Parts: sequence; C-alpha cells; structure tokens
Amino acid sequence: MKNIKIALFALALLGSATACKNEDFGLENNRDEYGAYNADHRALLAGAIVNFSQNGGFAYLMAPQLYVQYQSQVTYTSEQQYGLVAGAWSRYYVNQIKNLDKIIKDYQNPTNPMLELGAPENMIGVSKIFRAIIYKRITDSYGDAPYSEANKENVNTPKFDKQEDIYKNIIAELKAGRDILTTAKLKPSGDALYDGDVTKWKKLANSVIMQAALQLSNKYPDASGYAATEFKAALASGGIETVADEAWFRYSSSSEVTNPITGFRSADFRLSRELTSSLKGAADAFNRTSNHTPDKRLTIYGTSMNSTGLPFGYSSTGLSDAGFSTSGTSAINVKFRSAESPMQLMTAGYTFLNRAEAAAKGWTGESVSTMLTKGITLNYNALDSKYSVAISPDAAAYAAARVADMATVGAAQVIAEEKWVALFSNGFDAWAEWRRTGFPVLKPSQNAVNGGVIPTRMQYPVEEANFNSANYKEAVSRLLPAEDKNTSKIWWDQ
Repeated sequence: MKNIKIALFALALLGSATACKNEDFGLENNRDEYGAYNADHRALLAGAIVNFSQNGGFAYLMAPQLYVQYQSQVTYTSEQQYGLVAGAWSRYYVNQIKNLDKIIKDYQNPTNPMLELGAPENMIGVSKIFRAIIYKRITDSYGDAPYSEANKENVNTPKFDKQEDIYKNIIAELKAGRDILTTAKLKPSGDALYDGDVTKWKKLANSVIMQAALQLSNKYPDASGYAATEFKAALASGGIETVADEAWFRYSSSSEVTNPITGFRSADFRLSRELTSSLKGAADAFNRTSNHTPDKRLTIYGTSMNSTGLPFGYSSTGLSDAGFSTSGTSAINVKFRSAESPMQLMTAGYTFLNRAEAAAKGWTGESVSTMLTKGITLNYNALDSKYSVAISPDAAAYAAARVADMATVGAAQVIAEEKWVALFSNGFDAWAEWRRTGFPVLKPSQNAVNGGVIPTRMQYPVEEANFNSANYKEAVSRLLPAEDKNTSKIWWDQ
C-alpha cells in the first residue's frame, strides 16, 4: 500500500514536534545532524488516515461492535455487560486531527517544496473532509466535545462545543473541502485512501453529508428544513454510486499496517446469535429483524448459511446457567479479521440505503423500492469485490423479498435493518444508526451491570474530568440525564 511507511514516520514526527513546544532545552545546540525536524506534509496526511484506520481497542473499535450485537464475548465479558469505563479520544486529537490541522494551516502560505506535494486546494480540501469524518465519530460517540478550541496553541483546557454546533460545522467543512478540490491542479500526496483521486473525495464528502443530515433528522424532520436541505444539495452534487468509488481502508502485513480487528483473539469472540438468526431469516427468538429470507451475506460474515452465533450479553457463568454453550458457535470470518482484510469507511450500498430513507421521509422524489434494491445489491457487489466471493447472483431475490417486507412492517424498519446488515464491521456508524432509528429491535445484555440499558454514548475520558473539569461539567450538564454515564443521551438522541 502506498504511503504506509511515511505514515508511521509522520506520527512519530508530529509527536516529537509538539512535546517540547513551550520549553527550551537547548535543542538548537544538540540536534542530530541526520534527524528530521520539519514536517513532511504528505506523511502528515498519510499518517492521519492510516492511524484512523488502525484505531483499535475497546473505545476506538470494539465497543460499538458489541453494542449493536455483531459479536458476542466468550470469556472476558465485561464490555458486553456494559461496564462503566471511561472512554478515550487522544488518538483522534493528537495523532490524527493535529496532523490535518497543520496541513490546513501550513498550506495557507505554502513553500515551494510543499507545492511539489500537491496543490494547496487539494491538500486542504482532502484534510478538511477527513477531519470532518473524525469529528463526526467523536461527537457521535460522546456528545459535546472540544472542537473550536481543540489543539489550539496556549489553550490547555478547551471548551466542549455543543453537538448541534459541531454537526453544522462538520457539514460546512465537508462542503468547503469538497468545493475547493480541483482536478486541474496537482493531486494531493500522502492520500492513503484514494491515492490522490479528488473526484472520489468529492463523492465521499457528499455521501458523508447525506449520512450526517439523516443523523439530524429527528431534530430537523421537515422536508424543507435544515437536514433535508443539506441532504438534497449533497445528492444533487453527487455521492458514491459505484463500488469503484467506495472508500475502503487498505492494510498490508508486510508494512506492519494491519487491520485492527486482527488484534482481537478469535477465541474471545463469536458472531452473535442475534446476527446469525437475523441473516438466516429464522423464525426464532433471536431474529431481531423483520427478515424471513435467507441472506447469503452470512456465508461471508460467518463461513456458511449454517453458521450459528453465540447468544449475546451473558457473563461466562450466566451463559451456562441459561443452558447455552460456545460449542459449535462461529467466529467472524477470517476474511474480516486477517491482517490484510480491508475495512469499509463509506460505500455505495450504504449511500443508496440513506437515499432510500430520505425518499421514505419525503425529502426526495426518488423511489424507495429502487433505492433499497440498489443499496442491497451494491452491498452484495462490494462484498464480492473486496473479499473475493460470489454472492451477487443472490442479491436480486433477497432484495425483492425485503421490498415486499416494507408493506408489512414499513419502510423505515426494513431500511434501518438493512443498514445494520450492510454496516457489519463498521460498528460506529451502525451504533449511530441504531440509536437514531431504534432498529433492529435489540435487547439489552442479559447480565448488564449498568441497569440493563444498551449504551447510548461513551463516557468522557478521565483526563477531561480531572484536568478540564469546568468544561467537562458544563458538557455533562447538557446530557439527558445530566450524568457522565453510558446510558445518558446525547443531543441528537434526545
């Protein structure tokens, strides 16, 4: 993969560049003559993208995978029992956003060497778009968060901006980044996502705007309101419509930039019974959807249509007490958890499912059935393309069955359930969709320790409570209820 090695260099470079910013230890007289002391902006861009793609651990990857019940834990079960644990966001701010901030700032007045790495419009545009994507993940996970004062010089205790303001700024930044991108000038270097193809970045920006607008639809439901207006403008500008234009993170074991899921032992996790039964269309208590048609995506998420998941949410002793066993249950397919397995960021299938929802809301004049069919079919196509399988011939029949299901349970439920299936491995977006729509109808952990509520947010990092207490307390006061717990609701969920 291009730019991987320089990405790792960028992370170390930026960290060393900021650690002693306010102190003078005589470095000018003690510099290594072979050391690197000036930022390489292509490395900063690659570093931000690659670091984000490798976010791992509970707070950065696995928590939402468990909250939406894609997987179940086997032995160490505290996360699926919703233990009250502080979150973490320093990787977002220090290793990713800080890189992008510097690119955007420096390219306001670029030097000649910088101009050789890409036109200012393209370096800034790509950085603004990706920075907005990162901020969306932060605010969706926590609620109010540092934004306008984040990473500002001489600001050690940044304020927490309101989520409504963050969202509107995110949408504005996506549009600003999109609109300055140009194919007429030098493409951006260090682009570890699209290899400098700014046309694809424009489509990505529009797909993310549509996604963000729908996330605000409970606050701005009117077809002529803010969210619908932004959605329609992004749709008119053109989002991702083909597998070729999709945004996927790429990994390589040879460069040591590997899929973060590979760090989770397969022995510790199984597919959830809720997921496998839903994909089978089973008429049992574990099917959380309205689906009654076998979905061939189970042959990729698991290993076959006979894949059986582990019931979600039990402690290790609670599982056996309830009469269940791990014997015969299926782990996530190695196609998703190998070191080189790709991971989706934004796809055509998800974009068309968003278009189906917007049409169902009356925001657009598009056909709900057509958009749903395209969303499902393109998700099948993408899985074939990225994981070297051949399930696409089964897409049409399955999509037709789901279109028919809308007459029984309504478009909103079917579309939300199909998003849940299509977003498999993209837990953060699936979690945001579930909190907003309430579908699929998931049941809380059987042995929950938080009062029996599926988490609706992550708790703020402990450092904020300890060292930024005034701003932290103000942000907590805007939660519902006003407590820093994983059961409180953030603004767009209230």
